[in-house]
Amino acid sequence: MFSFKSSLPGIFMVIVSLLVLSQAVVMENQSIIDPASGSFFPALIALIMLCAGIVTIFQDRSSTQKKAAKTTEQENESNEAAAAETFTKKDYKLILTYFCLVIGFVILLPILTFFPAAFLFLAASMFYLKGISWLLNVTVSLATIVVIYFLFSQLFNIVFP
Repeated sequence: MFSFKSSLPGIFMVIVSLLVLSQAVVMENQSIIDPASGSFFPALIALIMLCAGIVTIFQDRSSTQKKAAKTTEQENESNEAAAAETFTKKDYKLILTYFCLVIGFVILLPILTFFPAAFLFLAASMFYLKGISWLLNVTVSLATIVVIYFLFSQLFNIVFP
């Protein structure tokens, strides 16, 4: 039997990718097929995420069907309980919190410009995901921003927002 709860990560990926793709398509004076335009990479990432979400949903459905065919009803119930435990509330909280960090980065981007907003996002991400010391966190975040600046702004002459 198909379990809706175990398919939520794939469904969420499909929904978010469709939202990003729709926003990339409606950008003014931009073409999603021109690699130099501002909507090309968001559209590309959205398409990759859409494909990954669809594959995730079908893999979940396939694995659920295979488990149902191999086990009895009693064993199937215990397998569904085990499958439901693969994503715990803590995992969903981690994903939701990190998604909120990304939304915060997007909100701060026009206010602080790219480099300060990216620094804050990197520092918050590393602290939240790894739990490393603040000194190492700030050092890695600052070094990453410096590399991004020199690589893209100086070498490739890309203008950041």
